[in-house]
Amino acid sequence: MNNKTFTPSTELKSLNVEFSNKAQLGRPVDPNSKRQQRLATAPGKKTGRPINPNSARQQRLIAQAERAAANGGTVKRGRPVNPNSARQIALREAAAKLIAEQG
Repeated sequence: MNNKTFTPSTELKSLNVEFSNKAQLGRPVDPNSKRQQRLATAPGKKTGRPINPNSARQQRLIAQAERAAANGGTVKRGRPVNPNSARQIALREAAAKLIAEQG
């Protein structure tokens, strides 16, 4: 059986780390670690890799946002519809038939 209960060591107790048997997911956070101290000094600041505004992806996202703003918030996605395709003609005829039956 894997139902072992974890008991916090005296080292964890000395760090004033809260412990719960119910929700022990991963190792406890050490509030005195350099990372936690750095995160505490910059609340709200995103940590991680900085964004390169000149990258191809960022340029593409900027262009996409501009196109969305120019079209009133709608963005064209995917392949354009060919109104003369056999499927589109059949769909129009089916819709017209449905309207004629109801009206």
